[in-house]
Amino acid sequence: MDYFYLVLTQLEIFTIIILLGIFAIKTKALNEFYLGDLSKLIMRLILPVMIFHKSVNGATRADMLFCFSEVVLSTVFMYGVLLAAGFILKRAFSLTGNYARVFHASTMFGNVGFIGIPLILGILPERGMLYMAIFTVIDQIMLWSIGFYLTVPEKKLEHGSLTANLKNIVNPAMLSILLAILFILMEWKLPVTLNKALGFVGDTTTPLSLIYIGGTFCFCNPRRFLTKTEYYAIVVVKMVAIPLFIFSTLRFFHVQPEIITFITTLAGMPSMAAIAMFARTNDSDEDCAVGAIMITTVLCLVTLPLVAYLTSC
Repeated sequence: MDYFYLVLTQLEIFTIIILLGIFAIKTKALNEFYLGDLSKLIMRLILPVMIFHKSVNGATRADMLFCFSEVVLSTVFMYGVLLAAGFILKRAFSLTGNYARVFHASTMFGNVGFIGIPLILGILPERGMLYMAIFTVIDQIMLWSIGFYLTVPEKKLEHGSLTANLKNIVNPAMLSILLAILFILMEWKLPVTLNKALGFVGDTTTPLSLIYIGGTFCFCNPRRFLTKTEYYAIVVVKMVAIPLFIFSTLRFFHVQPEIITFITTLAGMPSMAAIAMFARTNDSDEDCAVGAIMITTVLCLVTLPLVAYLTSC
């Protein structure tokens, strides 16, 4: 039950910070323009710094070698299940065209950066970022290949479009992960002053990410999405049924308990904000992604504690 109470406590804190983000918009301390800049700041600087700092300070080479294969295999299994679930759901609701493609991507990819990492840091403070560093390598490959591909409109699909965008895998977050892995394997240590400075910057990731999420809620019209049952199917299948299935499967194969907790938690994340950005960039169905993000993010405040409770019994 400790896992359940840790998740519940973290989500209570998250809710308060999200409300502060809404308050910031309402009081004009932030606006939609600055939210865009805040998102870039988090994704291009603060989050990569946090990933690097937490990883190099929270793991040894022996730790990485001990868990590497289990994290990689568990992550690949998770994405295989999510890929199949997205395909089944869009067929079950007879979705077609670009809407179906973006819906599939929204079902498959969870908001690891803004919600998953802060939550993992709360429930697995010692090795959470070690697992996250390994996980994110697979996550980024899947996102910038399958995820980006699914947000390309059907009329724009061309031969080679999948491989053409693999260059986007080389981004600040991925570079920080690879650098952290190198530091861990070589057992290098950061100078004390530099280590503290990076720690101060990285520690702002959670509050700024949640303020950003709260702010984005102010610019969404929930009435457009509340009656679309397919969004609730994402909640039930992706955020409850699949995490429970993954938990049971990994436990059957005697995966390390901490890794089971880690993968189960990330499998239940709400839809990824980046999918909406991809859809906008590719002139696809951005509204589908926005609806999925809004409904799943609000309801994750219920589903994450529920999954935590059911897997703690």
